[in-house]
Amino acid sequence: MSNVKMKGFKRLERADNALSKYLKALKIKVIDAENVMLEDALGRVLAEDVVAPIDIPSFDRAAMDGYAVRSSDVRGASPNNPVILKIIGEASAGKAFKGRLGKGETVRISTGAPMPEGADAVVMLEYAEEKDGYVEVIKEAVPGENVSEKGEDVRAGEVVLEEGTILEPQDLAILASLGIKKVKVRRRPRVFVMACGNELVDLVHAQLPLPPGKIVETNRLMIMSSLKKIGAEPIDGGIVGDDISEIMAAISSGLKIADAVVISGGTSVGKGDVVPDAILSLGGKIIVHGVAISPGKPVALCEVKGKPVICLPGYPVAAFIGFLLFVRPLIDKLLRIRGIRMEKKINAVLSKRVPSKTGIMEFVRVSLVESTDGLIAEPIRITGAGVLSSLSKADGFLVVPEDVEGFEAGSNVEVVALRDHLRRMRKGGKEEDI
Repeated sequence: MSNVKMKGFKRLERADNALSKYLKALKIKVIDAENVMLEDALGRVLAEDVVAPIDIPSFDRAAMDGYAVRSSDVRGASPNNPVILKIIGEASAGKAFKGRLGKGETVRISTGAPMPEGADAVVMLEYAEEKDGYVEVIKEAVPGENVSEKGEDVRAGEVVLEEGTILEPQDLAILASLGIKKVKVRRRPRVFVMACGNELVDLVHAQLPLPPGKIVETNRLMIMSSLKKIGAEPIDGGIVGDDISEIMAAISSGLKIADAVVISGGTSVGKGDVVPDAILSLGGKIIVHGVAISPGKPVALCEVKGKPVICLPGYPVAAFIGFLLFVRPLIDKLLRIRGIRMEKKINAVLSKRVPSKTGIMEFVRVSLVESTDGLIAEPIRITGAGVLSSLSKADGFLVVPEDVEGFEAGSNVEVVALRDHLRRMRKGGKEEDI
């Protein structure tokens, strides 16, 4: 089923169809590049392949403490047939032995030290006994044994990291090992974030208790924080009232300075929901309006003056889900991130039944509790798109697909994690913090 009809909307598009339709309709312009110092590159997206300028290691080195030898000198060595070698020097990490190994000679060597010229193997300490400037070897070594060869880790000319890679700490380490001080990365996408609604009060100006009918606006903070987390640069567009001229002016302002615009509120089909009209009045296109998700149906995916504009519902839980499903993939596309995003999913047992309507993808907020029987997923709320505390209390979402009529208590389910740490444990029927 590609879409369903819903009161107030001509149709509700399936979430996956909506995203695919939107990204295909947009003429995505990949974000331009900039050079940054390596220490500032964590979480940035590579704008080009990185090719190794040198071999790593750049020399043959010992992989064990022991004695550097010519393998031909210790061929056939055993406890019953030991080989005696003369010690002519020592090599340690950062200090090479200067000279060449001759027949019947050895060099005492430490892990990481450059292999002496003429040596092709290392005899480990446990197979050698040193006495009076000589060493008795009781085990033969084959060429290359206990030796880390030049270029074993990385070879010069090899593509170490590909364009579109999100740089992790381990990536920075390999780049540093190659002597790379700067990298070319995608500029952080600039996203203009604004909220619509006559009832909204900016936190900066909020004086509690608020007048009846007024609420503190929270979606901008949530959306801008989420944008920072995924590598974008949010621009605060403030709050505008339910006035089409005011909304049009704000959107136009955002389009001049940002790569994309995200709007919270005013997207449904009520009398005061004029954001779609403002989009059309600016000559924009509404590619999708109405998605078969709960909460979050009023999402509108638009394009204005060649730039993406995403309209999220005003209810905070719905806005958050809309961000995950549509804004995050858009940012990935703008940055041309390689591969697919790996969501952290956790297996758990459902504590009670979760009903669902077919044709709608349901996002159930759940808390996770560690028990002696494993992880338990406890539904917090199934409905209530405006109950912000349910999002804060949640450890993740249980996603009920469009073609599933809910889950029964005791079902094994996958929870999409929203946090990195589990907060609660149950012992002997009593719940406590971990």
